[in-house]
Amino acid sequence: MTKKFDFLVIGSGIAGMSFALKVAGKGQVALICKTELEEANTYFAQGGIASVTNTLTDNFDKHIEDTMIAGDNLSNRKVVEKVVKEAPCQIKELIGWGVHFDKNEQGEFDLHREGGHSEFRILHHKDNTGAEIQASLINAVRANPHITVLENHFTIEILTQHHLGITVSCRYQRVGGSLIYGSHASCCH
Repeated sequence: MTKKFDFLVIGSGIAGMSFALKVAGKGQVALICKTELEEANTYFAQGGIASVTNTLTDNFDKHIEDTMIAGDNLSNRKVVEKVVKEAPCQIKELIGWGVHFDKNEQGEFDLHREGGHSEFRILHHKDNTGAEIQASLINAVRANPHITVLENHFTIEILTQHHLGITVSCRYQRVGGSLIYGSHASCCH
């Protein structure tokens, strides 16, 4: 049996789910999970997310320098700059998908300073930030009518044809049958 989608997303962690949500407005998405959607390592992430959110005391240059120093200047500076500068938009996107970060009594983010950070810029959700992000993304994915979640599908083959699309062969683990999914665009994680 062959099913067609506009996008095939292989992997259901934070990257896979967020990509599926981003492209769902552009067509039908198949989110392929090797187990259940709830079984991803995102759940176990306890730390927070670093982002410049208070521009009165922090800025991108400080965050970039902190990251470069923490990486012993071995990090690709262009990648660090891109990640740091895009972080505030990514935080807003996560909030839009239902993620709740801790706030102080004034209703502002309850920022922490950790590790190699020179400023308070770490956002948390209690001590289970990963679980909060995963649960929120799962709710958003399951509520989106343009996303089909294919659980217990193990990808065994990815075939590409230049400009013609992508075919992914999957093995459905519960019944042992093979299924084929086709797409014009794809993202594999």
